[in-house]
Amino acid sequence: MTVRELVSKYAVSSYSAYLLLVMIGLALPLVITDDFYNRIIILTFFYIMFSTSWNLLAYSGQASLGHAAFLGIGGFASTILIINGVTPVLGVLTGALAASMVGLFLGIICVRLKEWFLGLVTFGFAIIMAAVVNELSVFIEAINGVLIAVGLSGSMDPHMLGGSLGIYSPDIVSRAQYYYLFFFAMVGTILASHLVIRSKIGFAFAAIRENQAEAGMMGVDITRYKLIAFMISTFMAGFAGALFAPYNYFINPEIFSIHNSFMPIIMTISGGIGTIGGPVIGALVINILWEQMGLWGMSIDRLLILGVILVLEILFLPKGLMPLIKKITDKVAGTTSRDMPL
Repeated sequence: MTVRELVSKYAVSSYSAYLLLVMIGLALPLVITDDFYNRIIILTFFYIMFSTSWNLLAYSGQASLGHAAFLGIGGFASTILIINGVTPVLGVLTGALAASMVGLFLGIICVRLKEWFLGLVTFGFAIIMAAVVNELSVFIEAINGVLIAVGLSGSMDPHMLGGSLGIYSPDIVSRAQYYYLFFFAMVGTILASHLVIRSKIGFAFAAIRENQAEAGMMGVDITRYKLIAFMISTFMAGFAGALFAPYNYFINPEIFSIHNSFMPIIMTISGGIGTIGGPVIGALVINILWEQMGLWGMSIDRLLILGVILVLEILFLPKGLMPLIKKITDKVAGTTSRDMPL
């Protein structure tokens, strides 16, 4: 049987490809046992969640240049709650909800702004949040620079990880469990994004993005659906931040940085903006490339290289890598399937 026949037989749809990726993801810790590579994979899962949140907002025709603000709000809110005795699960969900509520408030203020004006407002909001957290001494004393103990049983001294301020989560006892926690959170985030995009809400988002005036004439409530997009997107970003803080053992105002605001944009555009698979492919490629360049001792240089790659991709692959992947798989399978790999 040739490769083309094999692919034609088993490549039923993009859903089968996603199922195959899930199975590979479940088995990966059995093959990769090195802590360093395990961390890179978990970081990739984190960026997939974060980029998916940004992509969903962009899908509704809105732009955010300061999505790190919601990442940080989720991280700080959950950390404060857990330190004060709230269970980790409730703390993470409440942190995500806090980010969503702030997103709703910001959306109400900015919903009538054009894309780039909205982008500038969110960019400024992220800078303001970093300044506020820096200036609030009570937070600095309790949170800033505090290492968070997460209960890696027997491997660390809690007093070296923040003492009484540390977070202790006895349910998390190994890196492998963290892997599966992030893996299932990532799969859940992608599935949620898929369900939203394929629902009536998603069709309204697409109509607003394509032609806001025409969507309004067709009866789409523009303000309502834009706010829904803001709430869902910021909830996902806050959820990613709330999960990442205890995993990273550390949280400080750097989480609001420009780096964290621009990474989901670069990753989503690289993979394919407006598609479900775009943030997945983009985060996978960009994060691995970023970490590998770090291993080669690059710091500022990798920013330059990333910028050049982004410019070249916009010039030659303006729709990202997803259409290219579809073209290759169609060519190998000898099909012209209309089932786009969303």
